Amino acid sequence: MELAQKMFLLAAEEMNFTKAAKRAFVTQQCLSEHISKLEKQLHTKLFLRGRHLQLTESGKALVSTLQQIQHLEENLEHRIQEIEAGEIGEVRLGISTSRARLLLPGFLETFHKEYPQVHISITLGDTVRHIQLLKSQKLDLVVGLDAPADPFLEELLIGKEQLMVVGTRSFFLQYYQGPATPGKWNSGDTLSLSDFSPFPLIGNREHITLLELVQSCLRENHLDCPQPISISDIGTQVQLCRLGHTATFCNDILAFPLIREVEKSQEDPLLAFYIANETHTMRSSILRLKAQVRPRYLEDFTEALLQYMKKAAATVR
Repeated sequence: MELAQKMFLLAAEEMNFTKAAKRAFVTQQCLSEHISKLEKQLHTKLFLRGRHLQLTESGKALVSTLQQIQHLEENLEHRIQEIEAGEIGEVRLGISTSRARLLLPGFLETFHKEYPQVHISITLGDTVRHIQLLKSQKLDLVVGLDAPADPFLEELLIGKEQLMVVGTRSFFLQYYQGPATPGKWNSGDTLSLSDFSPFPLIGNREHITLLELVQSCLRENHLDCPQPISISDIGTQVQLCRLGHTATFCNDILAFPLIREVEKSQEDPLLAFYIANETHTMRSSILRLKAQVRPRYLEDFTEALLQYMKKAAATVR
């Protein structure tokens, strides 16, 4: 707001040029000159000067407008202070659909209590695509799986995840060809895929990081499994397995909570098994660009998410 406008507001509040001048720490003549300058600029009279000072209709309109401007300027100053202090802004996060649905709600609720004015923008998809967006600075952080080494990226390790195969008990019994009658299977047990004939799978519609590991695992166990259904979302894959006609592969951090989410049958439960001789573990991590200046809210978001997901990985089973 210009100086003349501030002088006018003081005069309008006091309705006395002498008192207004004292508040502004200027002479009465100086204040009068500023108001006269403003009247010439607007081509109107702002005060009726008589025994008692009065605002004209134009003066009243200007008071209302300048008060709004003053309020906006104060809000802007406050907002800038919050930005500089790292309390307001945006976090752009890339994460898979199932991880977002299972892991983010509890975390975001907690984070927003501390940073209620930080907007979280979430992009769903696969690690490879998210890394491209990260390097083009369209994302700030990526929760990724088996990210390739990159000199421009910093990797914050969450943990190691193992591959599991998910299906109903009756489904696995149907394709079991092991040397002995199986005992009572429970989720978390280890099965040898070599004891099974090829079974129908729900697979991913698109090429994602997990798909390469699944294909490698099937080749090593000499299984050529048909894939009657393709869909990219792991959560939906597990729900379809509940019907008892297909199985799917899934990371252990997702398998257990997804099964708990859809399981209803005690007679033919949905089970998740680790795979014998499957030594490859998947690296889950948070990725970000190196050597970037980051606001405090983004640093705090990153550290809080890292610790939250480490805890989730440790307690998932």
